[in-house]
Amino acid sequence: MPAHAADMKIGTVNINKVLQSMPELEEVSELISEEFAEPIQRLNQLEEEFEALRERVARDEAIMTDEEKNEANQELRARAMGLQRSGEQLNQYIQMRETEERNRLLQKIYTAIEAYAEANGYDLILDYNRVPFSREAMDVSDQIIERLLD
Repeated sequence: MPAHAADMKIGTVNINKVLQSMPELEEVSELISEEFAEPIQRLNQLEEEFEALRERVARDEAIMTDEEKNEANQELRARAMGLQRSGEQLNQYIQMRETEERNRLLQKIYTAIEAYAEANGYDLILDYNRVPFSREAMDVSDQIIERLLD
């Protein structure tokens, strides 16, 4: 090992632990729930309408003509596909927003890590979850959490 490497001050941080300790994480969850409450409610309403139609078709099937049965089944398939598409789109939008907010929080964590490293003379701080081994004494996660909560 080169001589300068032996003089390095190295630490690790558990990014997930730090992220989970942030009060903003719960706020983000609430924000996204509020942001998507109306679209989720609309999707639930469409699902209820679909179920009501399906029950009506099942109930009235015995008295329907073949043409009415075909039309009803086509409408059920079309609505089922529409519901599936809408649900998938909504899930994608929610995941996209969650990723945006998570990235914002991660940037805040990285800034705190950098400031902590500078203030305490660290040459390198690694993500604890990405190194095969590190001593517990190298973990600075709690200090980063304290820095973020101040």
